[in-house]
Amino acid sequence: MPPNFWIWTFITHSFIELHIWHTIIDVIVVFLYSKMIEPLWGTKELLKFYFIVTIPNALFATCIYFLFYGLTFKEEYLFERPIYGLAAFIGAYSVVIKQIMPDTVLATTPFFKLKQDHVPLLIVLVSIGLWLARAVPIHFLIMLSFGIVISWTYLRFFQNHQNGTKGDMSATFSFASFFPSPIAPIISVLANTIFEIFVQLKLCKPFVKKYNAASSSSLTITIPGPEAADADRRRQKALKALNDRMKAKEPANEAWPDLDDLHQTSLLPQTDQTQHSSVIIDMTNSDESISGTNKDDLNQPFFDTEQQQSSS
Repeated sequence: MPPNFWIWTFITHSFIELHIWHTIIDVIVVFLYSKMIEPLWGTKELLKFYFIVTIPNALFATCIYFLFYGLTFKEEYLFERPIYGLAAFIGAYSVVIKQIMPDTVLATTPFFKLKQDHVPLLIVLVSIGLWLARAVPIHFLIMLSFGIVISWTYLRFFQNHQNGTKGDMSATFSFASFFPSPIAPIISVLANTIFEIFVQLKLCKPFVKKYNAASSSSLTITIPGPEAADADRRRQKALKALNDRMKAKEPANEAWPDLDDLHQTSLLPQTDQTQHSSVIIDMTNSDESISGTNKDDLNQPFFDTEQQQSSS
């Protein structure tokens, strides 16, 4: 801003922090981002996404300050409100994790389940509370919110994938999925209306499904979305959730046999089910084993039985 309009600060503003706890959070987020996302995207896409989020975010935050100045005529919004930090990237990271691991349960309480889908909206609400408590400046909330919107827009419509598709049009990554289910339909109508306006203005391309009918035995439908690794991860997660639900419905005393047990049972030789059992009694040293017992007492029941038979 005048009189010190330094254009390079649009790039370097994200490397500056004024509080140590902000710096610690930034370091943790950058470390997790590089470890989790770089194997999937690569270094080039990793850096590209970083600058796509941070540079436009600084421009939008500047425009918001101009708007505040136009509403309040306070010059502090022009000259005394710095823009710095990685708040935008923190919001963008939450969106990336939502895309990679949708419907992941982070915590379970007696009242609700905290899922990965709820994290972007949750951190916005927490930031609002921190701003009201004067724990974070206003620019932190502005940059965090715009970071979520910018990152979602890029990942939803513009990110190129190796399979030739662009964006991620899956239902689990819609804008309405960021909100709780009671208000999600209202958000969906609003978001779809805005999307149709952008399509008419040719700012976005319409959603297109590609059909491959070359084979008469099968029909392949290609939907723009993430890479095959992400799709396989979601498929494995869905199968695991289905198995857990089926196991929960089974009775506690009823268990399915494992495949290994069935295989071993089939390899065993077929034998006669009715086999004679035998008991071997070792009578050696019998005198020692019953030394403390009267032998006449032991034989008494047999003699009584014989006498009863003879008397009858």
